[in-house]
Amino acid sequence: MTPSSLALLDDPHSADNLSGSPDIAGLRGPEDLVRFYREAAGTAPLLVVTNREPVVWKGEGCLSLPPGGVSQTIHRLLSRTGGRWIALRDSGGPDGLRVPGDEGDPGYRLDRMEIPPALMEGHYAGFSNGVLWPFFHDEPSRISGSVEDLVAYREVNRRVAARVLESLRESSPSLVWVHDYQMALVGREMRRSGSALPPLAFFWHIPWVETPVSGGIPRWLGEIVTGLLSYDQVGFQTELYRDRFLETVFALFGSRASWDGETLSVAMEGGIRRIHPGVFPISIDPDHFRMMARDPANTLRARLFLSDLGLDEKRAPGGYLISVDRLDYSKGFLERLDMLEALYALDPSRLGRLSLLQVAPSTRLSVDAYRRYAEAAESRAAELNRRYAKGDWRPVVTVSRSLDPSLLAPLYNLSRGCLVTATRDGMNLVAKEFLASQDGGGSPLFVSRHTGTAMTMEGLSLVDPADPALSARMIHEGLILDPRRVEKKNREALAFLREHNVYRWMASNLVRPLLSASSRSGTLARPA
Repeated sequence: MTPSSLALLDDPHSADNLSGSPDIAGLRGPEDLVRFYREAAGTAPLLVVTNREPVVWKGEGCLSLPPGGVSQTIHRLLSRTGGRWIALRDSGGPDGLRVPGDEGDPGYRLDRMEIPPALMEGHYAGFSNGVLWPFFHDEPSRISGSVEDLVAYREVNRRVAARVLESLRESSPSLVWVHDYQMALVGREMRRSGSALPPLAFFWHIPWVETPVSGGIPRWLGEIVTGLLSYDQVGFQTELYRDRFLETVFALFGSRASWDGETLSVAMEGGIRRIHPGVFPISIDPDHFRMMARDPANTLRARLFLSDLGLDEKRAPGGYLISVDRLDYSKGFLERLDMLEALYALDPSRLGRLSLLQVAPSTRLSVDAYRRYAEAAESRAAELNRRYAKGDWRPVVTVSRSLDPSLLAPLYNLSRGCLVTATRDGMNLVAKEFLASQDGGGSPLFVSRHTGTAMTMEGLSLVDPADPALSARMIHEGLILDPRRVEKKNREALAFLREHNVYRWMASNLVRPLLSASSRSGTLARPA
């Protein structure tokens, strides 16, 4: 089969219909997810592998949960069912932690791996975020890194794989579930050990770009793809990203690869690898955000927070648009500020009335590309404030730290609208958090057409970071639209989110590796 015939060959929710599988369509909350897991895996524990740890050590007997809806959903499942989590250390405390569950729940073991600083720098800042992140976000001019960084990336993946193999000698997990671009080679290193393995699943959280034509395919990209072929299942956010991955496989392996709409088979040294490239759009718990947004104590705290920022009704009578992103070049900060200035030019009556609230914690400042971009974004915001500020009113208000979801939810709900302006984004959970916090309210969402959310949800108001003037017109029209029409769109989106929530996403990722006999083998089938 050729790359041109790849699109739309399989149902992205085909895992819902596996013969003999538990029903995952009706999952609505953590209790449903626990029941699903017990039905699919019995008492066998789940083993999760991530770059970042799911809890932060605050001192003896004191752990905090960082922001991150997906990691917290996995955390809650392991807390209820038992299991193991292996991650790179990013807080103090002992290497091994027992993360407690609620009363009567077993909790889970967290193995925190200490990586030497120089090796970690090459792996994380050098190759993961100096090469992989800009490449897969279609920012080739920002690629940096060295051969030494690739060596460090391989070594960290090798060490993580060794820790996973060590844990397999202590327990028999139902599945090893590895996450994201920093850990793409863990499965390859595990296969090289020759050990008997449980099913290996991987979820690729970021976009997959078109296969390079000019200049050829980088050798390191072939290594990443070969690493992903070591898993039994690789999950992607959208059909587009899955299909681009398949195109890259065909570009690398040609006639040695075949795809039947469910299984990708690739003839490699030693045998044929068969994997399932799945489409699993990541999501949130919408009922949780709705509850947080409607909580009177949270709402009062949000109003006091807005007052401290100068965004109360007296000083910003037109309200505020909200955006929530790490200060990352893929999030379209400069483009967003261009849209805002274009909106003021289109409707000058909004000057002195409507502000932009940016929740923008800094990130990866050890990487030059991120540091330079952060400086440019801060300079552009300061320029707009100098040009358009009136009295106590500022057009751009930036909060340079993460906010707890219990504060974010009412801030979403109180806003005049939400701007998601990413130039590339694997999904974008901010858009979904906003819709859930609105709970059918009348404030519009404006989401970049280059996000996975725009590709997987219908009826959204799409903007294009590459065209600030057109985007400003879309924002203007959305803000003056009859609130009843906005409410109708938001209610329809919320109904979709309730059906396609984070619990269903997680079960969709797990069901095939847990139940498929071909995935359970974990071995190479010898070519005829």
